[in-house]
Amino acid sequence: MNSFLLNDEEKKQILSKYTEFSSLRGEPNKELDQYFVTQDTSLKRALLFEPEEYESKWVIFLGDMDLVGFHLGLLAKPKDLAVLDIDKRMPEMVFSMKFNYKIRSARYINHDLRIRMLAVLKNQYDFIFTESPMTIEGNEVFLSRAVQCAKKDGNSRIILSTDVKDEKRDELYSLFDQMNLEVEQHIKDFNSYSFETALGKKNSDLFILRVLENSKENIVNHYLGPMFFREIEQETKPYRCKCGNIIEVGKDVSSLDELYEKGCPECGHKEVFVYNSSIKLE
Repeated sequence: MNSFLLNDEEKKQILSKYTEFSSLRGEPNKELDQYFVTQDTSLKRALLFEPEEYESKWVIFLGDMDLVGFHLGLLAKPKDLAVLDIDKRMPEMVFSMKFNYKIRSARYINHDLRIRMLAVLKNQYDFIFTESPMTIEGNEVFLSRAVQCAKKDGNSRIILSTDVKDEKRDELYSLFDQMNLEVEQHIKDFNSYSFETALGKKNSDLFILRVLENSKENIVNHYLGPMFFREIEQETKPYRCKCGNIIEVGKDVSSLDELYEKGCPECGHKEVFVYNSSIKLE
């Protein structure tokens, strides 16, 4: 944590702007595993580093309905402040940041993290903020995209807000090891939420991860499986064949491996099956 402090008047001004700006956001979209943090948490995330440390740096948010980028843009002057999201409300919000609040470096990028990362964003960013779905699969996808965006000079940081089931915690740490990410800080219960998350909690942890020269993503290309909490928790998971047939894994076949082994019962295809998410790929 840095030593930068805001005085009461500065906090009051920022809170007033936040209250006005956040009215554009509306309610959380539970399909996208959205659980909004409090304004205090959003501001604290932006202040994890001194404002001067963001000066002329490249900052990207892989999803930012918690509005951390808004706070960061008010307090610091990064060279690039990119917000990558598929939420249809975000373009208007970033437009407002840029023109109503004079955060000139703000820009919006419409990109689904299940799709491989855009080449122009790879190896570009000094700070990568993300809040992943509260599943191992979601963390693997979001962390992979964060690593792809990060500069590999030993100075980039991934700021990850997340939580998983207690029995999955070792798997989360295993992801850090697999991708060669160094845990600089693990701040338990850093994030406070207005309402309970999918895990029945009102807090989650924050990790500051240093990206090393040999850090490497687990998922290079498209991710074709489930990753959101409700998708992972479903007893049966629908997969779509290239012929359009839907096969229920857990009902029609016992496992995804069995589906690949036996192939589609309609056309016999055995190569690629895509999870039939209610959230269509962008």
